[in-house]
Amino acid sequence: MYTSLSSLRIARFQFTIEPTELVQLPDYKGSALRGGFGHAFKRATCLSRDRRCEQCILKSACAYYTVFETKVSQETADRLRIGADAPHPFLIEPPMTGLHTFRPGDSIRYGLTLFGTAIDKLPFFIYAFMILGENLGLGKGRGRFRLMSVEDDAGRNIYDNGNLVGPATVTQSKDILEAAGTCDRDLSLEFLTPLRIRTAWRRQEQELLTSIASDSEFRLLLKSLYHRAFVLTQLYGDGIEAQAFESRNMPLFDGDVRLVESKTRWLDWTRYSQRQQQSMQLGGIMGRVIFTGKTGQYIPLFRLGEYLHIGKGTGFGLGKYRILETVKTTC
Repeated sequence: MYTSLSSLRIARFQFTIEPTELVQLPDYKGSALRGGFGHAFKRATCLSRDRRCEQCILKSACAYYTVFETKVSQETADRLRIGADAPHPFLIEPPMTGLHTFRPGDSIRYGLTLFGTAIDKLPFFIYAFMILGENLGLGKGRGRFRLMSVEDDAGRNIYDNGNLVGPATVTQSKDILEAAGTCDRDLSLEFLTPLRIRTAWRRQEQELLTSIASDSEFRLLLKSLYHRAFVLTQLYGDGIEAQAFESRNMPLFDGDVRLVESKTRWLDWTRYSQRQQQSMQLGGIMGRVIFTGKTGQYIPLFRLGEYLHIGKGTGFGLGKYRILETVKTTC
């Protein structure tokens, strides 16, 4: 059922940093981490900083261009139903804390997930966070920090005093899908960071879902999640295969899932884009929902989504959710 999603390699990491001076972060900390990280990654990898990426002779071998600036052909963009810019092969999960001020001696933990070919560039990601902490700083006042540890998904520290030690644990999307099980059960989802999903997929329509209040929203969640999983797999999995595009539409949904509980709210937050030189409103849905019915066939996709996130702004850590364990109903 999900064969076209089975070839994506995924690696998750937990970073621990310690401020060396006062660090002040906003309510949504993913914006501060992601914004500063892009500049640090370019400083860590770019050999020709006075050139635009498109005109640079080194772009085909450049880690920054591959991760941040890679374009896809118009044919591929049309087939995948995306713009000319490929989605980034990584996401940053912000610290899940309500604290805003961190002092020397405190610790801050955040996550990094890499997809496909980006996993091979892990040293660049780590070095970029070192540069961010030592040179650029983070948050209001650009407080500096030092990188203390990097743990892989198995809980092993792979970073020791500036050196990588041992290979990282890598998970295959196929294994996640197969391990999920297909028993029908109440499907309880908790959205941990703002969820931003379009209600229409035509480019001229950009309205966002503002609440989850009816059965029909389940299809929107499915469609957004399947599209993200499919695009990432085709771009960063085993490559673009012509026959795979026949599977770009999600599996048939026949309305056999019902919404039984929704405790959600809209959370607004604002970030300033240095690139666009303007403030951006990036609010989204938070809270918990429960669906019931014949959910089993969709459980594997939602399990995979715990790694991928869902909706818009995933690079900032938006669309993070978890499946809350519930009693199985029918196998």
